Amino acid sequence: MTAAYTISDYRYAANSVSVRPTPDGSGWQTRAARLAGAMKARWCHRAGGYLMSPAKAARFERMYAEGYDGNSFTGELIPPC
Repeated sequence: MTAAYTISDYRYAANSVSVRPTPDGSGWQTRAARLAGAMKARWCHRAGGYLMSPAKAARFERMYAEGYDGNSFTGELIPPC
């Protein structure tokens, strides 16, 4: 099984990391992409992912592990059941 996302330093923005959701081939947003959007991260086409601070990326990892999701239409955060 592949990882749902990768986090790496982004060299073109100071103090930023890139969270790159791994596509699943369906054409729909993955849970990692929906969660990053709900956390108000900036999409960067050049990075191929969402830019956020390292602290926000750590929060993203924790929330993803706990089961949080985001609504792709309204951008609201959906807590785990």
